[in-house]
Amino acid sequence: MKIALLGSAGSSVGRAPFRNEAFAKWAEGKCPSTAQAHAQVSGEWQIWGCSPGCWAVIPRATRWFEVHRWEPGQPWFSPEYTQFLRDFPGIVYTGARIPEIKNHVVYPVDYIEEKFSSYFLTSSLSLMLALAIDTIEQIRAARSHHQARTGHGHGLPNGIPVEELDKPDTDDVIGLWGVDMAASDEYAYQRPGCQFFVLEAGRRGIGIFLPPESDLMRPMPVYGISEWDHSYIKLTTKAREMSAALAEEQKKAQEGQMHAVGLQAEIHALNYFVSTWTSPYGQLPGAVSYQAPGTGMGSGITAYDGRPIARMNLGVSEKQKEVMQAMTVDPETLRAADLCLKLVDILKPHAGERGQTEGAVECLQRIIAERASAYDDDAAINAAPKRKKHRR
Repeated sequence: MKIALLGSAGSSVGRAPFRNEAFAKWAEGKCPSTAQAHAQVSGEWQIWGCSPGCWAVIPRATRWFEVHRWEPGQPWFSPEYTQFLRDFPGIVYTGARIPEIKNHVVYPVDYIEEKFSSYFLTSSLSLMLALAIDTIEQIRAARSHHQARTGHGHGLPNGIPVEELDKPDTDDVIGLWGVDMAASDEYAYQRPGCQFFVLEAGRRGIGIFLPPESDLMRPMPVYGISEWDHSYIKLTTKAREMSAALAEEQKKAQEGQMHAVGLQAEIHALNYFVSTWTSPYGQLPGAVSYQAPGTGMGSGITAYDGRPIARMNLGVSEKQKEVMQAMTVDPETLRAADLCLKLVDILKPHAGERGQTEGAVECLQRIIAERASAYDDDAAINAAPKRKKHRR
């Protein structure tokens, strides 16, 4: 018997041997299917499939395997896929009883475990391979009894046509399409299970076919010994070079990201300075200021306006011109103002010397007032008429 086991790897699933006599009759007059028979494969093949990914791309199947828990409505159990399982005309192997699937058969895991052990039953394909090996061996036993005329009845497993009794054992082949199990977290432990059962089929004299697109049966390098191989040395050296280059690029990327973060901070700070320090308007810092009448903020003229006087004079009143002229201080006045500020600084230590709570300006005003009062007193005394002294 020829059994094609199908996974969902797109590299080869479309090349499985679908084009049997029934399929040719079905496809007559239709456009050629994208699922073409592989050039090296001929004969009538049973098609055993599994998974929603496989169901979506193949034109026919004779048996199906869905051993996962029955959960219609979950993303991996779409309404279309679950209806396909309910209506499937062949055997559907399941992990437990599912009354909704009319042709379901619970997978005989205890029987298979007793025959092969459970160490390599790590995927749907492993379960399919184990059952395919057992099915072919049951066919061979029935075939041997049939050809020796020693058996009663045909003794074939359920669903196997009686024509298999007249075929030679060399006709028995298991092929795998759409089964790569390329290295990844999921397939790292599933791949050895499939490899074990492929080798087990070969040890039992069953033919094995793998399409050229499959890398399932490529072995890992032999530990230690492969390190002497020229190809191993060349490829691992190249891998180390690429790893070093990758590390360097990752370092550059990290530095670039840090630089980008720094630039973002600088841009944020620059935007703050632009929005805060570029206007010529606003309150003058570092000095007590008083708003002159008619020069309030928003009145059109401000005592702190930094615009050129010539431009500010356009279209303003005479009163405003006086205010703006007062804003223009000549150098002599500025020097006098500087001297006043220095005097205030000198008087700061004396502020409050008489127990009064006053600042430097108030202190200066008080001293000036006292001096003026004393000056007035002296002037009054000097202005009074002096009496002449008489000698007695």
